[in-house]
Order: sequence, then C-alpha cells, then structure tokens
Amino acid sequence: MSNYTKLVFIINDPVVGLGLLRTARFGGYKVNVIARKGCRWLRWTAACQQFFEVDESRIEQELLSVLRERGFDEPGYTCLAAGDIATQALIKISSALRAGTQHAMDAEARLSIGNKADFSKICNKLSIPTPTTWIVDKKQALLDLLADKNFSFPVIVKAVNMSGSIGIRNAENSAELHEIVEDPNYNFSPLVVQEFIRGYDVGFSLIAENGQIRSGYTQKRSKGGDTFPRHNALLEYSQLLCESMNYSGPANIDARIDADGNIYIIECNARFWATSPLSYLLGIDLIAEGHTSSNEGADVMHHHDNTYFSLGNALRGMLFLGPMGSEKARRYFKSIFADLPGLLFTKVPASRKYFAR
Repeated sequence: MSNYTKLVFIINDPVVGLGLLRTARFGGYKVNVIARKGCRWLRWTAACQQFFEVDESRIEQELLSVLRERGFDEPGYTCLAAGDIATQALIKISSALRAGTQHAMDAEARLSIGNKADFSKICNKLSIPTPTTWIVDKKQALLDLLADKNFSFPVIVKAVNMSGSIGIRNAENSAELHEIVEDPNYNFSPLVVQEFIRGYDVGFSLIAENGQIRSGYTQKRSKGGDTFPRHNALLEYSQLLCESMNYSGPANIDARIDADGNIYIIECNARFWATSPLSYLLGIDLIAEGHTSSNEGADVMHHHDNTYFSLGNALRGMLFLGPMGSEKARRYFKSIFADLPGLLFTKVPASRKYFAR
C-alpha cells in the first residue's frame, strides 16, 4: 500500500471534513474515513477509499480503540482530524499512537486558543488588536451591558464554544438585544459580545509546528471569487499567537479590516478549516504540510497571489487573455471538476441527504 492510501481522516464536523476530503482529492490522495453517524454522504467524495461510521461519543472518548479496531494504528498510517471534537480527541491520544498524526500540541492549550472568551484575553495580553469584548454567563446578563459606558452598538453576540454560524446574532440597537434575550430558542451560554467592526473579512490559514508557522496564506473572499493577498500585519499577529501558545497543528484565524485599513483579530479556529480546498489554487499540498516535519529554523512559507480567482478570469486565462494564464486557469477548473460530488455537496447542501443511504 502506498503513502497515498494510508491516510485516515477522523471527522465529526462534516463540513470541515468535506473541505479536507476535497483538498485530498486535488493532491491525488485516497483516504480512509472514520466519521460520526449522519455523515454517510461523504463516502461519495472522490478521495474517499473506505468509509466507517461510529457514534460521535466513541470519537470523543474511545478514538484509540476505534483506530485499532480498524487496523489503522500502525506505522505507515497518518491520522488527520476534521472538527473540534475530533481534533481534541486526536491530540489527546497522539503520544499513544503507533500511526503518525497531524502536528499536535498540549490539549489544554489548544482548547484555550479555540475558546472565544479565552482568545480575546490572550489577544489583549499580547497587545494584539481585537474588537472590544465582553463575556457574560447567560443571555439575561446581556441587558446589564447597556449600563456599561464603554458599550455601544452594533455588536455581535456569539456562543463561546460553537463553530460556524451557530449561536451568532447581530444587534444594531437595544431592541434587537432584547429580542435575543427574549428568544426562547436561544439558550447558549456563556456568551461573547463583541464590538462589530464595519469593513471586510479576511482569514489567515496556517500550519504551525512547535510555535512556528510553517506555511500560511491570507484569504479574502467575495461573492464572485477569491484573492490571496500578502498581509504582513496579519502574519505577524498570527505568528505571535502561535509562539505564545507553542501552537502546533492547523488553524484558521479570522480578522476584520475596517475602512481605514486597521486590522482586528476576531477568533481562532484551532483545526482544519472548511475552505481548505482553496489552498489548491496556490499550489499548496496542505495534506503533506499538515503532518510532515520541517527543518529546524526553516523560514515560513507565506503563500500569496493577488490574482482574482473567478470563473470569468479563468475562462480568459484559458485563452491567454486574462491575468490568470492557462496554468492557473487549469488549476481553477480542476478545483471544480476533479470532485463533482464534493462540489455538489458544497454548493447544494440539500443534496447531502439523498447520498446518505
């Protein structure tokens, strides 16, 4: 069996898992998948070689046993995780594995940097610019913030330990804050409340090892396409965060840039990220970089490309008319057609239930 068929993905977050499987397809990898129940549609993705379903509780509490039952805890196999629960579980057992794994760090430190409330405190301690942040134990305490002289609208209310858009609500005024408190279906706690920064989103995606960023890129998304500009300040803040936590592994750092160009670090997703397939547009083998070790003191690879990756630019690039050029254009179209089921699941989430049989 070649190295291309000895990857094992442990998936509790199917959206992040989908991104990682599509990324594997672009690199030519075949993957053995262990996923929580409810993710069976992932078996149709092009990179999936074998698919096994288990209860999420077993991923969280018995992952070493699950891997050994399937014969994956052997030299030559490499395990990567998709989702917070799977990542934390893999980190906890990494020292006991005979198989290889993604770069792993102290489990408690990893939880701290991924917790939205703790992350804000870490940024403040390091003098990293972040939106003004308040932390409340329960939603009823949101109204107490109205008496804080430093509090002003608009704000974003977030659940501390949820991912994606779960538990996120905007409040432009006092009435909308009251609506959150009075919503019987909004029962998250504790909560982070952050000043809303008007501007645009950027993210810095990275692979770090022992506190040093090995590879990273800034991603700016728009409705029609993507760019990967070089942003030295974002790289600097990301490196400072990684050094302070001796961070190892994949991470995606969310930030906002306001109209004056000021940057604010929002949060850190201490795991692989859903948009990982876009790393392929930069020519990065994210799967290999996620677990192979670098030479001590090696310089960070800060990948960047100011080309606007869009369908229109790709079509012009195939005709040698646009800024992409044919090589980049072919790469763009491969990112669409190399895994058609994966693309369908990405663009039409409702289709997933029809492939979950």
